[in-house]
Amino acid sequence: MQEVTTHQDEPGELLDAVEQLCRLRSDSLSKDQLRTLREGIDQLINYHATIGVFGKTGVGKSSLCNVLFGRDVAPVSAIESCTREPQEIQLALKHGRGITLIDVPGIGESEARDMDHLKLYRSLIPKLDLILWVIKGDDRALSLDEQVYRDQVLPLAREHGVPVTFVINQVDKIEPCREWDWKKSYPGPEQARNIALKQDVVCRQFRVPLREVCIVAVEQGYGLCSLVEQVLYQLPREKRWAVHRETEKACQSPQSVQEASKALWESVRDLVREAVHDGWAFIVRHLGPWFGRIRDKV
Repeated sequence: MQEVTTHQDEPGELLDAVEQLCRLRSDSLSKDQLRTLREGIDQLINYHATIGVFGKTGVGKSSLCNVLFGRDVAPVSAIESCTREPQEIQLALKHGRGITLIDVPGIGESEARDMDHLKLYRSLIPKLDLILWVIKGDDRALSLDEQVYRDQVLPLAREHGVPVTFVINQVDKIEPCREWDWKKSYPGPEQARNIALKQDVVCRQFRVPLREVCIVAVEQGYGLCSLVEQVLYQLPREKRWAVHRETEKACQSPQSVQEASKALWESVRDLVREAVHDGWAFIVRHLGPWFGRIRDKV
């Protein structure tokens, strides 16, 4: 397992602010209330999410991982599949929390390897918070993806409540690829229509809503902000902040920053309301300065 130390936040800042506000109200927090707040705040700020990245060999799973998190956290090889074993990358906070990214071996290399991979999928899925299923833009042979998704992944994902986001990668290679605007990193008119058709094909073949099929060109930086927005949309509210903070700033949009901040604030509000009971509204109203400082660390 590879470990990368990233941001460090002090959840004690919020707890100190709550205690000060309670003293202003001449109230006091019991030890149980303090412990509940401390544990809840720590989990909100430092939540450790686990995301599995699935798909056939050569679709750009490792490259997607690298770009989303702004580091060379997964090996990339253009010649042969280099992800033989699940690559578990720990993006750690001070206490070893944050996010774990599991770049899962691709299917379609050989029958023997595929059997091993399927066993691995079944053991991993119950531990995941989200699945990213990556498909190559110009790949028309999706029957193997569909079979593995339908027979192996979907039943377990439903059973354990794990959302799945499909990612069509390398859309810059969809014909007519000569239309791709390399300066603006954007598809031409006919190419954009064909990309939309590809998105529709994936929706129909895997029987998923359009929103759950994202289109990206990782090497061109195209569609990554929309992908992050979709990831946040599918994650439970209390998990969105920690996941968003670990993404590369170039992959964050004003919408994703707003959604992550809103999710953190609402989770903090509910936590204070549950733990403090009397006077919670007064406390929440006066937590704005603290919240602003934490939000600015995104």
